[in-house]
Amino acid sequence: MRGRKKTPTNLKVLRLTGKRAEKLLAKQTPTPGALAEAPDWLTDEQKEAWAYAIDNAPRDILRRADKAVLAAFVIAEDTHRRASIAMQKSQLLVKSPKQELPIQNPYMPIVNRQMVLMMRAASELGFTPCARARIDASNTERSGFGEWEDVETA
Repeated sequence: MRGRKKTPTNLKVLRLTGKRAEKLLAKQTPTPGALAEAPDWLTDEQKEAWAYAIDNAPRDILRRADKAVLAAFVIAEDTHRRASIAMQKSQLLVKSPKQELPIQNPYMPIVNRQMVLMMRAASELGFTPCARARIDASNTERSGFGEWEDVETA
C-alpha cells in the first residue's frame, strides 16, 4: 500500500482533547505479550542475532505478533553477513567460468537483496531512527487527561 504511513495512536492522543483521547485509548486492543524466545528452527548464530535484537530493540516495542517479522530480519541479517564474508574472500569483479570475461561477484546481488530485506523489516520493527520517531510505546499511560479537561472548560 502506497502513501503516508499511519500516525501512531500515541501521537494522535497528543493532538486530541482529553475526552477524545480517552475514547481513542479505550478503543485500542491490547497487543499480545512481549517477544522473548527465539524459534527452535533458527541456527545458533541466528539465535544470537535474535537475542541481540531483543536486547537492543526500543523498549516495549516487540510483541509476540512480531515473531515472523523478527525472524525474517534475523535470517536476512545472517544471510547478509555470510554473503559479505564470502564476497570479501574474492574481488568485486571475477572472471566468468566459460569466456574468462570480468563479471560482478555472484555474492553481490545476495548482499544487496538481503540488505533491502533487512531495512524493510527493521523499519517495520521500529529499529530505524525514522521508525523510532513514529513509535512511542513507552508513553501508554492514561493519566494526565483530567488536567487538560480543566484547561478546555476554562
